[in-house]
Amino acid sequence: MKRIPALFLLLIIFTACEKNKPEPPVAANNKIVGQWHIQTVTVIPRDSTGNIMNPGTTYPEPSYYYFNFKNDGTWVEVLSPDTPDDIGESGNYILHADTGFSLTNSSAPALAPVECKIVSLSDTSFVFTHQKATLYNGVTRGYLEYVFKLGK
Repeated sequence: MKRIPALFLLLIIFTACEKNKPEPPVAANNKIVGQWHIQTVTVIPRDSTGNIMNPGTTYPEPSYYYFNFKNDGTWVEVLSPDTPDDIGESGNYILHADTGFSLTNSSAPALAPVECKIVSLSDTSFVFTHQKATLYNGVTRGYLEYVFKLGK
């Protein structure tokens, strides 16, 4: 009979102990926060298996194009010289360590978040990429990979 209270006590101790849960990224460690000017966007066509079809095309962007990632988990993309910071495409983002992030566009219909991969990130340079499914000639499935090169 004395074993039951002892087992009960052990059960309470184990359930009361703090579990090791991964913590969400701390805003202070969020290196993508800030205004990043879009320098170039490269579009790389990929086939249905993900293989690169050709090296793609790089488009230089006007100096007033930028992304602004904020500490509160919101973002905005401004593509006009006359657009205030709160009028461009915008939404929320979730940082996944230093390897990637998810973008949700608040003005798009209920679509899945865009999964972005961080290629490189420093105090002055930020390169990320994402892929979008497409149909070539309206028939052949494939992907377009977008590579954004940003700077401060």
